[in-house]
Amino acid sequence: MKKMEFIKMLLPMFLEVIVILIAYNVLKIYLLDNIKINKWVILIISAVVLVIPNILWIEKIQGSMWRYVHTGIFLVLFLWFLDVSGLNGRSKINKREEIKKGTIRAKAKPGRINKTNIEVISESKKVKKKVKKK
Repeated sequence: MKKMEFIKMLLPMFLEVIVILIAYNVLKIYLLDNIKINKWVILIISAVVLVIPNILWIEKIQGSMWRYVHTGIFLVLFLWFLDVSGLNGRSKINKREEIKKGTIRAKAKPGRINKTNIEVISESKKVKKKVKKK
């Protein structure tokens, strides 16, 4: 009997996690990537969403559907914070892809050597040639 109770408890959790992750990925593609907001604001909002309903409406949330909605909103906000702050590991991959695609880099300017530098270079070459001949 304990196994059935355990399965009855885990099944809604797994379904909730799957639905939240699908919803987060869809929101990220269409909405969250377009919103430019500070990562700390997102973290504060997610902390408020986590704490306030548990303090104010604990009896009303306990056995209802609002429990899943509350958890979903918190997880979406927290996952968004992780994406914005770069703690998910994708940011390193994206930076590598940008480098491979070609970032604009300054080119070397070989024609910008002063005449005095040319004399020093030519003298050093003469010295090296003399050393090699000995």
